[in-house]
Amino acid sequence: MPETAQIYLAEGADRTAFEAALKTLPGLYAANLPGCWGAGDYTWDSAPGTSAPANLESLPGVVRVDAVRYTPIGGGLRDPALAQGVKRTLLLRVWPGTDTARVERFEQELLQMPHYMAGIRNWSLGRCEPGSAWTHVWQQEFADVADLLGEYLMHPYHWAWVDRWFDSEHPDRIVDGVLSHAFCPMAGPVLASLS
Repeated sequence: MPETAQIYLAEGADRTAFEAALKTLPGLYAANLPGCWGAGDYTWDSAPGTSAPANLESLPGVVRVDAVRYTPIGGGLRDPALAQGVKRTLLLRVWPGTDTARVERFEQELLQMPHYMAGIRNWSLGRCEPGSAWTHVWQQEFADVADLLGEYLMHPYHWAWVDRWFDSEHPDRIVDGVLSHAFCPMAGPVLASLS
């Protein structure tokens, strides 16, 4: 089962020492870029066949780790060899007790986004294991950060269809207002390696 984590460092932590220690563990990681919200300093993804090491929290400078295990329920690869791109991870929580049919409709509308947005090169939507603070993890890979901050966030499909599930003033809202929106550079394929 794949896993992703947001790793939070103490203010003034020695990032060189942290990265040297993180490099010894299985998985893929990168420092998050400016503009993230509700996110850690680093995004970490499990390597195929591994799970989050129990000692992520014991690495130098780490104050908190927000890790989720999830079951992929949909996704796609337009550019499985994408390198030097940007990976975005959104952790979200659907309100407890939400009707299953509404949740499935929400999931299908998220999974339709790549059909309207060519900038989404690869994508994956997963349901988090019970007991997590989150219910879903929605990940995309882009060739450039401008595709995320431009086309993705500003696209009419996003605002007309998807945003209503998050909008506190819309009657269709089912997503709690607490989100973790992280994006980071990727040296090589991440989502393709987890498939």
